[in-house]
Amino acid sequence: MKEQRPLVEDIQNYAQNIVDTVREPLLILDATLRVRSANRAFYQTFQVSSGETEGRLIYELGNGQWDIPDLRTLLEDIVPKSSVFNDFELVHTFPAIGRRVMLLNARKLQAGQHGELLVLAMEDVTERRRVEADLEAIETYAQNIVDTVREPLLILDATLRVRSANRTFYQTFHVSSGETEGRLIYELGNGQWDIPDLRTLLEDIVPKSSVFDDFELVHTFPAIGRRVMLLNARKLQAGQHGELLVLAMEDVTERRRVEEEVEKAKDAAEAANRAKSAFLANMSHEIRTPMNAILGFSQLMLRDKNISPQQTQYLGTINRSGEHLLALINDILEMSKIEAGRTTLDPTTFDLPALIEDLVMMFRVRTDEKKLSFSAEMIGDVPRYIVTDINKLRQVFINLLGNAVKFTERGGISLRVRADRDAATGPCLRIDIEDTGSGISPDEQGKLFQYFEQTKTGQKKGTGTGLGLAISREFVRLMGGDITVNSHVGKGSVFAIHMPLKEGEAQEVQRKEKTRQVLGFQSGQAKCRVLIVDDQEDNRQLLAQILGPVGFEIRLAIDGEQAVKEFREWRPHLILMDSRMPVMDGHDAIRRIRDAADGKDLKIIAVSASALNEDRQVLIGIGADDFIAKPIQESELFQKIHTHLGVKYVYAEEPAAAATQEAADLTSESLAGLPQDLIQSMREAVITADLDQLLAKIQEVEAGAPRIAQELRRLAEGFQYQKLLDLLKTGGDLH
Repeated sequence: MKEQRPLVEDIQNYAQNIVDTVREPLLILDATLRVRSANRAFYQTFQVSSGETEGRLIYELGNGQWDIPDLRTLLEDIVPKSSVFNDFELVHTFPAIGRRVMLLNARKLQAGQHGELLVLAMEDVTERRRVEADLEAIETYAQNIVDTVREPLLILDATLRVRSANRTFYQTFHVSSGETEGRLIYELGNGQWDIPDLRTLLEDIVPKSSVFDDFELVHTFPAIGRRVMLLNARKLQAGQHGELLVLAMEDVTERRRVEEEVEKAKDAAEAANRAKSAFLANMSHEIRTPMNAILGFSQLMLRDKNISPQQTQYLGTINRSGEHLLALINDILEMSKIEAGRTTLDPTTFDLPALIEDLVMMFRVRTDEKKLSFSAEMIGDVPRYIVTDINKLRQVFINLLGNAVKFTERGGISLRVRADRDAATGPCLRIDIEDTGSGISPDEQGKLFQYFEQTKTGQKKGTGTGLGLAISREFVRLMGGDITVNSHVGKGSVFAIHMPLKEGEAQEVQRKEKTRQVLGFQSGQAKCRVLIVDDQEDNRQLLAQILGPVGFEIRLAIDGEQAVKEFREWRPHLILMDSRMPVMDGHDAIRRIRDAADGKDLKIIAVSASALNEDRQVLIGIGADDFIAKPIQESELFQKIHTHLGVKYVYAEEPAAAATQEAADLTSESLAGLPQDLIQSMREAVITADLDQLLAKIQEVEAGAPRIAQELRRLAEGFQYQKLLDLLKTGGDLH
């Protein structure tokens, strides 16, 4: 027995050392629930000594602080029925260490002579429970956010099973959480979610990227029918939950429907625009083709020195009427190009004061006739040379000044130009056109710049198309500016043009050459063969009559097929090729000629009644060297032939010089013998710019004074109205 006692003690010491090594607090109780022993972790955790612990009833520890109902339940009710019990949670405020959450494990052990012992192991999970509570609060917070989102959301685990969904998902797809959570996404809706495109997203795309947006899914879902959904996917690390996949869905069915309708409407509008453009282009072609003959032949006849003055007057009327009709056609085509966004700028450097002077001369006669004052001034430091599209700017001036004269009966019109180099948006040119006319009411100002709209005053005047102001504003906007109006009924209006100011240099100004009549070739030049191709007999004859008398050798062809044949047989130096013809049009003919081995160097000038720039570009693109629009301007035709063939011409004396020389012989004394009422009638015709009436009155002069009539007619046809006014006023005063 003496030998066994040390062995037992050794075993007890060995067991106690193990107990003391355990990091969790341990209590060993006897059958009466008195503390037999405790480990070092217990004493350290609860800040007590062995003397305060061992031999005491567990409920007496800490001055009775361990007399805890839940602990009694464990030790007196649960443990006696089972030798083992784990994870009994005890929440209590202990002496010295405060409130703790402890997990208790209990084990009954047989300890030989010590009888039955109860080992009570305690784990302080206070911090764990706090973290778990925080996590639960965060998850609740996150779920509340998810439920607040208006888009359906699904949260999937790594196996693509639904971890949770938000309220919107359940409402949108008419399902419950029981039908959703824990299921493989493809199983939802009895397999209705087994969608190939969805598999592509989840199994092919998302694994390669943690983020994916705007994946479009079109599918017919149970209960809600066909839908177009945009899916966003995000991979998230969710701590103990592992990797989760958030799938956000946006129903864009209605948006796509609207977009499709808008696209259809856009296509329809574009088709309508194309149809309108085609119609206008065809209309332009059909009108310009006969206009080419009308204007061309009337100009040729005006050269004939054998026609009578009355015939000259008639031909002049035909010419002016044709040009007026052409201007109307151009306005309508310009409107169409503006609407289609095809209007382009052709900026050049020009002399601004010279342009203003031309405008003053143009409108002075009309303002004098109505006894209106008319002033034009450049205020401050306005540059002489500027860069912009002079043709469009001139048209804007003419439209605005024309309206000012038309609607002003008393007072006057002023044109003011100033430069603002310190404007916030950069150097700016400001142009004001002010009148003392009838003014425009506020309710009508809104439609001033709309197509085909006229004010009541304009309707009463009975003239105009309602296009001028609309086109003017579009032109100015194209140049980077705008037009505004300030008007008061009964007081007048101010139209203000604001546009960017870009200064130019004098050497960049393009000088306009005076138009001169071509009589023939300069000596020493070889004959030049020109093939004229046009399906219209009038147009062929017109070009032949213009070019033949000058010395060009001419052949005619009625379509592209005949043109190709003449090219092979005659080898012309130049072909004037109409674009639209039956059998074979100009496009195909140009291509065939250019494809020929000897057709590369031939000069081809396309001739077309189309006014659309796109048509010109197409013709140049397929091989034409240049382009001339119908009605053909004789000076332009000769200039282009000179450019491409190098032909040099002999010119007639310049008309302006001839008129000036002969008019110099016309004095006030020359008119002294004319009747006063005839002089007054001619003066009124000059003031109103009524050229037809003026030529008719000059016809009356011819009966008694043919030389005077001839010189007056030259002045009238040269638009030298100021010279005529001076002569007619002086002549009248002599009586």
